[in-house]
Amino acid sequence: MTTKCARLVLPLAGLALALGSVSACSDDSTASAPITNNPVTTTSLYSAAGSSTPASGSVSAEPTAKASDAPSGTTSKLPETEPNPSTKVPDNFPGPSGAPLDAKAKAYLAALKADNVTFMGDSDHSVSLTMARYVCGAKQKGTDPGMVKAFVTASVGPGTKTVEEANTKADKVIRAAEQHYC
Repeated sequence: MTTKCARLVLPLAGLALALGSVSACSDDSTASAPITNNPVTTTSLYSAAGSSTPASGSVSAEPTAKASDAPSGTTSKLPETEPNPSTKVPDNFPGPSGAPLDAKAKAYLAALKADNVTFMGDSDHSVSLTMARYVCGAKQKGTDPGMVKAFVTASVGPGTKTVEEANTKADKVIRAAEQHYC
């Protein structure tokens, strides 16, 4: 008889505990953020020029004025800026310098043109010349040729339609760099 009673009492006790824990989780005693209809106040670059700031320690519940709320005749806009013509590119800037190409760069670019190799978006030949410098530097350091080819293939790849075409162009870039630039 004790086992029958235990079989009945244990599942009922488990059910009571489960219901108790579920009801404890569903009460409203947890903290929550209040939901109000007050607008959120934000700052704007186009706030009215004559607006006053509240005293320190006080908080304003009014939204900031918009540019369209400004009185007629006063328009607020960002200051006009333009590049300074006297600014020059630093000598150590890593981008293209605009300096004339030397003979080995011209020979390398001519070899790429003869092999019909182009880099996507390389209108000023900066990517082509960077690849030549990379190939020559990697060769001097003794970098694994497979690693060099993978890097060059990745740079030529966006302008190709197949992996085979990218591999062929990478071989042409490496050969042109080794023959004409290094």
